[in-house]
Amino acid sequence: MHSKISRRHVVGGLAGSGLLAALQGAGVPVTVAQQGQQLLVVQWGAAWIEISRKIVEEYTAKTGDKVAWELHAGGAMAIVAKVKPVWPRVSYNVISGWDPVFRAMIKEDWLVPVTLDEMPALKDIPPAFFQKDKDGRLMSVPLSTAGAFWGYRTDLVDKPIESVEQLLEPRFKGKLCVPFPVNLTGLLMLTLAVQRGGNERNIEPGWAFLKELAEKGQIGRVINNNSEFINAMSSGETSVAFFNVGAWTQVRKRFPVKMMTRLKDNKGFLFNEGFAIIKGDDPAKMAAAKRFANHFATPEINEQYNWPLGSGPTNAKSKPNPDIADVFYTPEELPQFAYIADFEFMASQVDGWAKRWETEIAPLIRRA
Repeated sequence: MHSKISRRHVVGGLAGSGLLAALQGAGVPVTVAQQGQQLLVVQWGAAWIEISRKIVEEYTAKTGDKVAWELHAGGAMAIVAKVKPVWPRVSYNVISGWDPVFRAMIKEDWLVPVTLDEMPALKDIPPAFFQKDKDGRLMSVPLSTAGAFWGYRTDLVDKPIESVEQLLEPRFKGKLCVPFPVNLTGLLMLTLAVQRGGNERNIEPGWAFLKELAEKGQIGRVINNNSEFINAMSSGETSVAFFNVGAWTQVRKRFPVKMMTRLKDNKGFLFNEGFAIIKGDDPAKMAAAKRFANHFATPEINEQYNWPLGSGPTNAKSKPNPDIADVFYTPEELPQFAYIADFEFMASQVDGWAKRWETEIAPLIRRA
């Protein structure tokens, strides 16, 4: 009586005996689909999950890895609050997020470092885009470049704006739209501080500039989210603003907008979205998680991923969507025009900044 032995049994037996790795190391082709891992990945909904599912279809066919998805509930920072009380009993292998989320997870020591040797696509991503731990190890996989920028509607502003200092001019009375400090983890305070020679750890120049704007009545709207920003800028109630590129993209679809991304005396404040690899007990799953994240970072896939999102690709070999090409920077332009904030520090300050706004700035805006 002959027993039926399938190719799966053979490959499984080879893996169990250690011969599989030896065969592959010797260049013997062995079907990797039989070695696939099951991953659980947290991703944003809407366009993010739609394009991710399309990308993963081909990826699964090539690697055998299967992906189950869980969507962020609310803002990405909510996943930190969800994981913290049950750590280390979590089933996530990869979590999408942006820089402040990665900083929070690095602080909790939940993440696996990544290296250029094991994830070769990362070699084409500018070093400044990665979040690092105290030892300088790479702790995130940057996939998308986003940012916050000053900009204005050219149909409502009669002369070009070449410096943020011009916003004190009488023609901009009541025309500025700015976010409440909690939004964007306080980047409004940072851009104003940079304008006057400060930074996130020397924020007082920013408060001084903000008080000038408020006292002169320049601030017409203080917004809390994308919808409020889009409404304020679309109605013509305000004509100049500082906010995130995603919301600006929606306004640009309907109105002529000049993005002030290459100012001589200020910066574009960049942040990155991408993946983090979560610690676990199964080395094979962690290896698969890195394989998965590396796939999204390759030039072709990074481009495919970002075009529908209106975000800039992080891989230097990927082409940005022409609709947003003027917003983002080449690697050579980054030192001159871009600012990567210390979001971990800013997150520790932003509650205090919000309280100070209510006592020092809000009364000035109301009186003006």
